[in-house]
Amino acid sequence: MNNREGGRGNAPQAMEIQVEKLDFDPDNPRFPPDIAAGPTANLIERFVRDERLLELVESIGNQGFFGGEPLLVVKDGARYTVLEGNRRLAALKLLSGEIAPPSGRISIEDAIEKADFKPSQAACLLFDDRSEILRYLGFRHITGIKAWSALQKARYIKRLRNAHYSHLSYEDSLRALARETGSRGAYIGQVLAALALYEKAEESNFFGLSMGAEDVDFSILSTSLSYSNIVDFLGLQSRMDADQKKIKKKNLERMFFWNFVKDDSRRSIVKDSRNLKKLAAIVASRDAVKELNASGRIDQAFSMSKGPAVALLEALTQAANRLQAVYELIPKVAEVDAGHLEISKRALKTARSVKNMIEAELEDMLDGDQDD
Repeated sequence: MNNREGGRGNAPQAMEIQVEKLDFDPDNPRFPPDIAAGPTANLIERFVRDERLLELVESIGNQGFFGGEPLLVVKDGARYTVLEGNRRLAALKLLSGEIAPPSGRISIEDAIEKADFKPSQAACLLFDDRSEILRYLGFRHITGIKAWSALQKARYIKRLRNAHYSHLSYEDSLRALARETGSRGAYIGQVLAALALYEKAEESNFFGLSMGAEDVDFSILSTSLSYSNIVDFLGLQSRMDADQKKIKKKNLERMFFWNFVKDDSRRSIVKDSRNLKKLAAIVASRDAVKELNASGRIDQAFSMSKGPAVALLEALTQAANRLQAVYELIPKVAEVDAGHLEISKRALKTARSVKNMIEAELEDMLDGDQDD
């Protein structure tokens, strides 16, 4: 059985390789393509910012490179590409002086200067080709031995499909990927569909919204496709639709705005995955969507999703209950003052206005019935 059909190649070869001959993986699923395959300086800056590179530089500088966890590499001509261990490779290249620390990172510079060990070579496992190492990575990261984030797992699954199962129909590729990763085909399809949505938003620079890739919780995007109303709202044929030929880009922009754009308190409108059920009800109602866009309050928009009349009844009931609570509280207050009186007058004025508006609406309805 060949590799494409699910077989395994030769065992990887353990060897020491010069650090200067090792290259970063341009398809690293930890990062978006413009970072993984972009300028090395940008990649190192991201490692420093998001991947706790300082700790690794200090660890290798103080103790040397741990050969028990080798870099996983494939040969590319006279050089080697590291498919697993790019963060450690960054630390090695900084310590060896091949790459300069990012400007202004004094702590990195100090760690390099104080390092007792500055390895010029590293323990590696050399694989025959990318397909073998890709499967090895899947075992480690998808099964949770060394877990990736939800977005990193999604990128890996897409790479695995493109590398091994692109010759199969979409449904057959999902079944093959499910066997490969120990998941269900429906889950794999949902992840690929969510990744396609993410990539569309990323290609559009997240629609110019005040957010970036770091604001996206990919698990929320993937979980949202569990709700048929959201699938329909986005124009998808199903929750596993990765082609998305009829995608409604304006609604995709709304989804990103509601879920990932933060206010001053660093909270989005949806806030967390527990509110996705409410969002699913909202997107099925045009009035509720308008309310969510206008007010940014998911509970208020959710009330509208049941219909304006039900929303009004619920709001009136809540107001009446709150006023009853106020009434019961007054005897327990030792001293009331002019401020309390002023607010009570405002409440009374608003209550009368509400009553008058409802009476006027009822009279109009009765007049209309009599005209008929």
